[in-house]
Amino acid sequence: MTSPLLIDTRMHGLAGITGAFVVRGADKTALIETGPRSVVENVFAGLESHGIDRLDWILVTHIHLDHAGAAGTIAQRFPTAKVGVHEVGAPHLVDPSKLWSSAARIYGDAMEQLWGGIDPIPEDKIHVVADGEEIDLGGTSLTAVETPGHAYHHHAYLSSEGDLFAGDALGVRLPEVGLIRPATPPPEFHLAKAIASIERIRDLRPTTLWPTHYGPHSEGTNSMSVDDFCAESIASFNRWADWVREARKETTEVDEAAKLVRAQAMEAFEGEVDETARERMDNTTSYWMNTWGYMRYFDKNEGA
Repeated sequence: MTSPLLIDTRMHGLAGITGAFVVRGADKTALIETGPRSVVENVFAGLESHGIDRLDWILVTHIHLDHAGAAGTIAQRFPTAKVGVHEVGAPHLVDPSKLWSSAARIYGDAMEQLWGGIDPIPEDKIHVVADGEEIDLGGTSLTAVETPGHAYHHHAYLSSEGDLFAGDALGVRLPEVGLIRPATPPPEFHLAKAIASIERIRDLRPTTLWPTHYGPHSEGTNSMSVDDFCAESIASFNRWADWVREARKETTEVDEAAKLVRAQAMEAFEGEVDETARERMDNTTSYWMNTWGYMRYFDKNEGA
């Protein structure tokens, strides 16, 4: 197997915040993650620049629009490719109307500009991926790893060479920022499952982590080992949980709670981060989105 390829989707017009990844075996080629449909031409250009004119697999870690929004459009370009997705997410790629309307409750009038629509995928092109399933590419393989927490329908993919494509399971770490921010959107975020998923990833002993926002990370790459990344990710999820718990003592309004959480984050770490870098992180996950996800989780699991 050649080394995985990173394609910058340039989501929202920004470089280095959302990746798509190409894994090539002796016989078959897989694209992991697609970015949103609004920037699919960047993915096509990236594939072309690497001389890739055939895809056998289009794999998405989960169906959120920044990870799977362009899956249907790319499947049209590569009609022999199968689209691999978690069983819970599969129906929403066949008929994305509920997925789109759900996201519209969050993004409102900005939906088309941010995400560019979503093309449905014929059911016969969908392959439902199960936990532990191995996708053979010839000389290398990708194994699906059930990693709920960010969403119920989330898989990471571990290559036989030790590359772990993490989706959002580990949160966001943009290389120039140097800290991990969890990604905890409502309504599915589950703190305990998220931490268990990180621990599962660490126990697999991958050699390199490829979070969608924005890999790779390994010993000597981006100055963070796999063990350190997983440990810091867990610490970050727990730290944010503490901040939101404190904010909930003051208010049940998400907007006000998010302001309190932002103040805590700025005091702890993010105040040392360049404002432009913070804005780049906000384009992957924001104080408001994270706070809302934690509050929904606490409302369901820890009471008022």
